[in-house]
Amino acid sequence: MLGYTTTIMQDLPSHYDSLEQTLQSAESILEDAIRNAKNLFHTPVISSHSAEGIQTRTVVLRDFIKDSRIIRFHTDLRSPKVAELQANPAATMQGYDPSIKIQLRMLGLAEVHHRDAVTEAAWAETREMSKECYSVADAPGLSIDDPNAFDIDAKNLDLELGYANFCVVLFQFDSLEFLHLKGSGHRRAKHVWLNNDLSSSWLIP
Repeated sequence: MLGYTTTIMQDLPSHYDSLEQTLQSAESILEDAIRNAKNLFHTPVISSHSAEGIQTRTVVLRDFIKDSRIIRFHTDLRSPKVAELQANPAATMQGYDPSIKIQLRMLGLAEVHHRDAVTEAAWAETREMSKECYSVADAPGLSIDDPNAFDIDAKNLDLELGYANFCVVLFQFDSLEFLHLKGSGHRRAKHVWLNNDLSSSWLIP
């Protein structure tokens, strides 16, 4: 079954009566998504600006730091989204899990890290299978004639060479929208942080 495990579903309110509940549930969902692949927020989408318009990709959530509202994900230095985020760090991240009928939408700024203390720590905890992805011969998204030529030969691969292409993106949101769909009445809330001061309000779903 896609989506949450039964235990986690039971931990979430069946109905939202307060703004505080919506924020607490959003934080719980993101915290759980770090390790729980059944949580569909484990793979949210992020949208960034490019010369051709808005670009949207799926990423894997690697960490969520609640106090500073930072979401961490990894990417390849050669990926077009790195240059896009460096040129314009404004981004939107969104996820939806139909098993709990909850959508989260976050607006904020993305910070790209490469060959620094942040990437060193993240690389050290990255699994070997994931490290292989950064050893692809050329940049992700390039047009090629033969995909077989770019298959990774793990047996003859020095995994540490991939570190040169490894990037960490820290996405800090200052706006979070929470939407819960329910037949008896949807609930939509918005939480905005300005200089770390929180302002929350209900929205028409």
